[in-house]
Amino acid sequence: MWLMGAFCVLCAFQAVDAQWRCPGLSARPAAECSCDLPHTLRCAGDHTALQIIGRHLREQKARNKNTAVSLLDCALRGVSVLSSASVSELAGVGLHGLVISSGDIRRVQQGAFSTVSATLFALGLPNNQLPIVPTEALTRLWNLDRLDLSNNKIHTLDSNSFKGITNLTYLDISDNQLTDISEGAFLPLIRLSVLRLRGNLLKVPALAPLKEAHMLRDLDLSSNALEGPLGPTTVPTLTCLTTLQLSDNTFASIRRGALSGLTNLTHLNLHNNQIDVLEDYAFKHIANLTHLDLSHNEIVAVSGASLAQLTSLVHLDLSHNFLRSLSAEPLKSLRGLTELLLHDNDISMIDDGALALHKDLGRFTIEDNPLNCDCLMAGFARWLREAKNLPQTDKSVAVCATPPHLEGALLSRLSKNKLCDDSEHTDLKQKDTNYDFNKVLANSIVNDYKINVDDNAGEVYVDKQDGLDDDLYDEELEVPAEEDLPISEAKVRLIDAWHDDEEVHLSWAVDPLSTRRYRCTGVTASRAGGLPKHVACHRASPSNVVLRGLKIDAVDQYTFCIALEEMDSADVPLSLVLGCGAPMQVRQRATFATVVPIVVTRAPEPSNPLRVSEVRSNVTSDGVLTVLISVLGLPQRPQYVLPRSQRLSNDVRPIGNCYIVLAVLSRGSLVAQKDTPCQSTLEISMEGFMRGPYEVCAAISKYKVDERRTICVVPQLIESLGTLEMKAGFKGLNTALIGVALGLMVVVIGLVWFVRKMLKKPADFEPHRCFRQEPVQEENPRASYVMLTATSKWLSYTSE
Repeated sequence: MWLMGAFCVLCAFQAVDAQWRCPGLSARPAAECSCDLPHTLRCAGDHTALQIIGRHLREQKARNKNTAVSLLDCALRGVSVLSSASVSELAGVGLHGLVISSGDIRRVQQGAFSTVSATLFALGLPNNQLPIVPTEALTRLWNLDRLDLSNNKIHTLDSNSFKGITNLTYLDISDNQLTDISEGAFLPLIRLSVLRLRGNLLKVPALAPLKEAHMLRDLDLSSNALEGPLGPTTVPTLTCLTTLQLSDNTFASIRRGALSGLTNLTHLNLHNNQIDVLEDYAFKHIANLTHLDLSHNEIVAVSGASLAQLTSLVHLDLSHNFLRSLSAEPLKSLRGLTELLLHDNDISMIDDGALALHKDLGRFTIEDNPLNCDCLMAGFARWLREAKNLPQTDKSVAVCATPPHLEGALLSRLSKNKLCDDSEHTDLKQKDTNYDFNKVLANSIVNDYKINVDDNAGEVYVDKQDGLDDDLYDEELEVPAEEDLPISEAKVRLIDAWHDDEEVHLSWAVDPLSTRRYRCTGVTASRAGGLPKHVACHRASPSNVVLRGLKIDAVDQYTFCIALEEMDSADVPLSLVLGCGAPMQVRQRATFATVVPIVVTRAPEPSNPLRVSEVRSNVTSDGVLTVLISVLGLPQRPQYVLPRSQRLSNDVRPIGNCYIVLAVLSRGSLVAQKDTPCQSTLEISMEGFMRGPYEVCAAISKYKVDERRTICVVPQLIESLGTLEMKAGFKGLNTALIGVALGLMVVVIGLVWFVRKMLKKPADFEPHRCFRQEPVQEENPRASYVMLTATSKWLSYTSE
């Protein structure tokens, strides 16, 4: 996927011919190819695949210019040495990009790419076993612009590693085992602007040679062994650098004047370190910063002087820290701020006027903080109501944690009188246990209601809480309030739940299946029968609900409940769908580096809201992967019975030039991909998935817009439908073979017994006394051979 950016630019300059055809090739098992983008061919095969592909492409190019290929991505099997002879078969094809991986390549022969050097400007050798940079194979690639050596076993870069490739602008050596970079290693790369060193073992002293890359603009040092304070000289002087990634290291603090040699830096990412202190004037030398990510650290407080110089900052992420309050002092110099992320901290108080200068914020997150809704929060509540550019989703997650009588209330709907009212509120006692479960669940999730009990009727009903600024709030929303929505008869059930280090992912299904869109308004989670905890779900679709700030214990069982809004075609709520899952253990997700298919097509018309709404997947013990995909926004068409691979839809003609891209990944590597014309429901089955773990992603391939995101799921392992029958068949076959073997064994043993008896039979006459006793005749070796043969046959039959 790393070459897609380059070829998107290439396709912009090359008028993509609408008549371009994929040069189809299938010579199993030697080579098999497919196309997912114009002028791009992806192949898999054995050690002869490159020869077959090269010959085929030359023949196609000679016959039809509309099959020209610019990028070849080839996965080879059983190849440990990449020879120049195999690559030479690609001469004359006119490739601009070449990616070769096998998982086993340890050496590339000298001059391996010389025959394609005239046109080649992007080369990838990722996911192999290269111990060093294959310098001798790269030396004569004078036109090479991009090089990918990620996910290999490279330990060091020396002064000769990149000789001869002086035009290189992009270099990726991520996920290797780098511990040392020699002086002069980057001197030949006089035009290098992007350097990826993520996922290595580099320490701070090893970064000194980076100063030789004078033109560097983008540097990724994430997931290394960098530690200690982030000081002025931690990263050497790079005056052209604008983007620096330092996430997933172990920096402990940020010193005064940090990164003093990076005067033009605009993007700094320090996500997931161990930073607890920001010294005053920490960023005084990098005042041009526009994006600063300090999330997932241990910051307790931010002083006004530590951020005072960042007058150009527009994005500040302080989420997942230990901040206890928010005052105006740290933010007063950040006049251009448009995004402030503070979710998952310990913030209980926000000073009156803390955000008075930031009424134009377009993003502000404060969920998962223990907000204390007292009189001191009246100014913040007023700011929430008056922030016209702030989306309603961000306003709706500012929820009170204390005092008890306001717990769960939306802060933006509380008047000053309510916030300043210190009177005690006595909880109502429930007098009837036969209550409506759905209404009680609505109370615990929506958090805008209070349950009252009618002693005479024995019924539970829902009223608004006193003190809410309802007129102002409803006028701002311009949508029906949740308490006005009827409870739907639809049922919601929990399909899957898993978690990683940061998030919990839930997949729900609504029965019966509907073409309407559903969005989550809230989730409660209770642990082993404990009190439920409200968790924000950010209006997610039920198939992919992501919960942040919820810590999962692998040995405990959790019960999840959800409230969904059913939306009409104009995105106006129609009803509430409520339900809970059964108590279950939340499994840990396998580690993936998710690769999302990138497509290059025109954006859809605004009136055609196509999107993938749901993805379900499982994989059987026999290696059969089944994926069920649902798409919303397609015109209704009659249903017919089709083969199992596309059983739920009949019309395979493209609808509005729309295709679904299905990608199957294993540990971040693409193992299978399939393009299928869009249909409302689609079932796809593929075989041969015996290794894992897997991740399945689906997206609309012909429409690329921001709000239509790819949906990914991890397939569950189940027993295939035919497995029991197959096992029964094998059992019957084994029984028959054992019976035959036993019968043959009895026959052979009888034969051996008869032969031995005949050989030991005495003579017909009585020996004379003058004769010496005849010696006992030894056992015939033939009989032993027969016995051995019979035993061997019996063993072979029983083993079968």
